[in-house]
Amino acid sequence: MVATEVQASLRSWMSAVSEIARAVNAAEPLHDVLTRVAAQACALIGFEYCAVMLTDPDGEWLQVAGWCGLSPDYLAQLSAEGSLQVHPSGSLLDTPAARACREGRTVTVPDVRTATDYGRLQLLAPTQGYRSLVAAPLPAAEDDPPASPAGGAGVAGVLVGYSVTAREFEPPEVELIELLAGQAALALETSRLRTAQQDVIGELSGANDELRRGRAVLDWAEQQHRELMQLVLDDVGLAGLVASLAGTLAASVTVEDADGRVLARAPDDGYRPPPTAAARRRSPAREALEALTRRYEVVQIPVLAPGGPVVRGAPAPTRREMAWVAPVVLGQELVGRLWVTAPPAVPAPVQLRVIERFALVVALELLKARHLVAAEGRLSGDLIADLLRPDGPGRPHAVLDRAAALGHDLARPHVVAVLTLDGPIPPAVRLPELVRAAAGPDARPLVGSYEDDWVVLLPAEPDPGDVLRRVHAHTAHAAGSGCVVTLAAGPTACAPEDFAAAYGVARGAVQLRRATRPGGLVDVRQLGLSALLLETGAPDALRRFAQTLLRPLAAHDAQRGGDLVATLRAWLGSGCSTVATAEALTVHPNTVGYRLGRIEALTGRSLRGVDTRLELQLALTVWDIVQLGDPDHR
Repeated sequence: MVATEVQASLRSWMSAVSEIARAVNAAEPLHDVLTRVAAQACALIGFEYCAVMLTDPDGEWLQVAGWCGLSPDYLAQLSAEGSLQVHPSGSLLDTPAARACREGRTVTVPDVRTATDYGRLQLLAPTQGYRSLVAAPLPAAEDDPPASPAGGAGVAGVLVGYSVTAREFEPPEVELIELLAGQAALALETSRLRTAQQDVIGELSGANDELRRGRAVLDWAEQQHRELMQLVLDDVGLAGLVASLAGTLAASVTVEDADGRVLARAPDDGYRPPPTAAARRRSPAREALEALTRRYEVVQIPVLAPGGPVVRGAPAPTRREMAWVAPVVLGQELVGRLWVTAPPAVPAPVQLRVIERFALVVALELLKARHLVAAEGRLSGDLIADLLRPDGPGRPHAVLDRAAALGHDLARPHVVAVLTLDGPIPPAVRLPELVRAAAGPDARPLVGSYEDDWVVLLPAEPDPGDVLRRVHAHTAHAAGSGCVVTLAAGPTACAPEDFAAAYGVARGAVQLRRATRPGGLVDVRQLGLSALLLETGAPDALRRFAQTLLRPLAAHDAQRGGDLVATLRAWLGSGCSTVATAEALTVHPNTVGYRLGRIEALTGRSLRGVDTRLELQLALTVWDIVQLGDPDHR
C-alpha cells in the first residue's frame, strides 16, 4: 500500500483527534479511550488490527490496555508470561513492540515470515493471521520517570498496527501512526493527571471530612464541658454527676472511695459493676491500678467473668469485657476512683478526656463533702464540749437547738460512748467519717473530740449494741495493727444534764480498761450504782481493789478447775439465794453452800455482811471491765 492509498484526509484526521479529545475530557475509562485510539488507527491508516500496550510500573513487561479487532486467543497469548518481555534474554523471545519500547523509536516489520530477529513473533503472528506490523512508542511526559532503566527513556508504551498482507510502511504512514501514538500518550498522561487530581481531591475531601469530624468532636467536647459546668453550678451532687456521665457515655459509671466503698453509681437499670476485688488483684489489672497513684489518667482494666453482682436486666459479662478507670485525686492523694464499665464501644480519646474532667469534678465534690464533714466535726465538737461540761450545759434548750440543726434529736435518750486510740493513726483515717460510715445511715451518730477522747452519741432506741460493735471493728481495721482501739459504752442520758455523768462513767471504764488490758469493746450501760465508782475512782486503785478480793478465788479456780468466781457472781446476781444459785448453775444447793464457804475462807470475809457483798459486787464489776480473769493477766 503506497502513501496515495492512505484513506485519511485532514477532515477525518481532525475528526478522529476530536473524538479522542472528547473521550479524554469526558473522563472515560483509560481502556475505552485507548480502544478508541486503536479503532481510529485502523480507520485512518487501514490496519486490520491495532493494539495499545503500556509498560508495567517496573518497565519489565508490556500489557495490552486497548485494542481493535484482536481475537480473544491472541489477547490471551499476549498476556501469557514471557510474551511481551521488554528486556528478553535473546532474540528468540524478542518482539517488535518490545524493541520499540526499549529503543524509543518506531519499528516496522514488512513481512513477519522474514523477520528472523523476533523469535516470539513467529509464534504470535499465526494466531491472529497478520503478515506485517508497525510499532510506535508512546512518549511519556517530561516529568515522568523512564519506563525502562535500560533504555527508551520517557517511553510509556507502544501503539502497534497489524496488516494481513506483507507491505512496506511508507514515511507518511509511519508519521500518522506516530501522531496517533502521541494522541494515545496524551490520553494516557491526561488520565494520569486526572487520576492524580482525583487522588488529591479525594485526599482534600478526606481531610475536609476529618476536619468536619474534628470540629464535631470539639463541639461535642465543648457541649459536654458546658453541661458539666452547669451540673456544678446546679449542685447536683455526686449522684447527679454519675447519672449524667452514664447517660453521656451510655455506660455504667461507679464512684468509689480509696478503700473501694461505692459512693455513687448509675444507671439504675442494667448497671454493670466495676471489676471485683479478685479481678483487680490479677495481672495486668493490679499493675494498672497501682499506676493510678503515679499518673493521673484513664487506664483500661480487664473485667474477668463474673464481673460482680449484676443488677437485674444487665447483660452477663464476657471474658473480653473491659472497664476504664480514672483516679480521683486531692492534693496528690488518691481519694477514689471513677469507673466506666460496659460502654457500647471503646471510648474515643475525646471521651477519655471527658472522663478525666468528670474525675476532677468528682474530686471537687469529695473535697466539698470533706469540708462539710470538717465543719460538722467542728460544730459537733463544740456541741459535745458544751454538753459534757461538768456542771451541765449553760443553756440546755440552745444546745438542743444546735443539735437539731446538725440533724440530731438530743431530747431523745442517747447512749454515751468513749473511743480512744493508743498508737499512731494513718493520715488517711478521718475518725468522724469512719464512725459515721460504720454506724450506717440509720444510726446517725454525733461524733466529736472532747479533751483527749472521741465521744460518740447514739440514740438508745433501737439498741445500739450492733452499731457499737461495727464502729469498733471498722475503727480497729482502719487504724491498723500499730494502734489499739478501746470503745466503752456508758449509761443512757435522757436529758442534757445527764450527758456529763454518763460520759464520766464511760471515760472511767475506758481508763480502767486501758490501764490493764487496752483494746476491745466495754459495755457498762447496766451498772447502776457501780457506775459511780467508775465515774470518780482512779483506775489503778480500782484495779488493786479488785485484785485483792478476787485474785485468790481466780487462783483457786485455775489450779483446781473450780467455779468460785462464777458461783459468787451468780449468788450475788440472784439476791444471795443459795437455791436460785444452784438452779442457775445446775448444781445441788449443798455444792453452792460448800463453794460459798471456800469463798469466805479464801477472802477472809463473811458473806453475811452487807458491806462485804457490796465490795465483792464492785470488785466483780471492775474485774469484768479490765478482764483480769484472762489467763494472760493473772
